[in-house]
Amino acid sequence: MNIAYTTRNFHPDELRILKTLKTQKEKETSSKIKFYHFLIAGLLGAGLTYITTIIPDSFWTFLFGTIAVFAFSFIVFGPYEIYKQKNRHKLFLRQLSSAIEKGIVDTCLVNTKRIALAPEYEDESDLYIVELNDNEVLYLWDIEYNLNKKFPCLEFEIYEDTFLKLIGRQIYPLSEKIQPLQIDKKAKWNFMKTYGALGHLEIEKINFDELLQKYNNCA
Repeated sequence: MNIAYTTRNFHPDELRILKTLKTQKEKETSSKIKFYHFLIAGLLGAGLTYITTIIPDSFWTFLFGTIAVFAFSFIVFGPYEIYKQKNRHKLFLRQLSSAIEKGIVDTCLVNTKRIALAPEYEDESDLYIVELNDNEVLYLWDIEYNLNKKFPCLEFEIYEDTFLKLIGRQIYPLSEKIQPLQIDKKAKWNFMKTYGALGHLEIEKINFDELLQKYNNCA
């Protein structure tokens, strides 16, 4: 079961973030790689190639030959990478401009009474478990490690993916930050090995207390 989004107008701070981001990105239009970089790479590659032909086979032959290969690879593949980077940059600017012009965003409003935190044990990220009602919980994985500044809180909005990719934030907090209930991180790891784990933003039909007890039983 997945969450449902509704459309609303931007809050002033959201619009300000988008405009600031657009201004910053517009200043990054020119590539940092210039023509003389290719000239230097060509001269370096040619020079090192010549050196490898006049010295006896040794470690230095291998080293100079490897550097020459990298220099020529930069000349061959560099322009294409610059082309892709410029296209990604233009696309991102168009998406920013379109979002600003529309002035709307899709979010899911969440009101809850309890949130539990299962900290990261290896490299799986922190997991927040949000009680939606008596028999439903929402899973929030802090994959980008950007939730904990003002989260968890009992009232918040979840951004849909398109807007998330623009501003790099998943949550819009609407209340004060709280201290969540704690799940032992080793218990979480053992739980995942035994039962698996649902993905980010997935909803499970299970009682919040029963779920926490299942985690605690894995300690």
